[in-house]
Amino acid sequence: MNTLLTDMRDLKRDFIDRVSRILAKEIEKINDHLPRDSKTLKELLEMDEPKVLTKSGDELIMDKRELEMIANILPAQHHGKLRLPIIILRMIEMGEGVYMICGGDLEVQVIDKVLGQEAVYRHDGKAFLYKPYVAILRSRLRTTTVIGFVPSME
Repeated sequence: MNTLLTDMRDLKRDFIDRVSRILAKEIEKINDHLPRDSKTLKELLEMDEPKVLTKSGDELIMDKRELEMIANILPAQHHGKLRLPIIILRMIEMGEGVYMICGGDLEVQVIDKVLGQEAVYRHDGKAFLYKPYVAILRSRLRTTTVIGFVPSME
């Protein structure tokens, strides 16, 4: 009987491990559109065709008008520090409609200016947006923001 219980636990653990690996691969595929590398606002403004490569190898081309809008929002001394595109992560574990802003203070500062400071919710050193604000942000910064998906913050 004891051996049977041990075997059942092992089977359950193996099944959970297998499902976890499959889910991780699927989430990785879903996030193929995320940038492999980012570039600074300054670098992108200097390019004829501002773009970065995605994880899948495609080009993510950014609209010069959006870059110029961001350049007008952010003081010039920060243009070489802000990395684009800004990644907004859909936080699946936090329930429907919660997104986390990746990056640091500069990314949040840009979003504050585009949406208004009341749009960004701050908690434990992280900045979050709710779904309606993400829709507005994406309509204004369609090519300089991207949405990724993560199952948890761990």
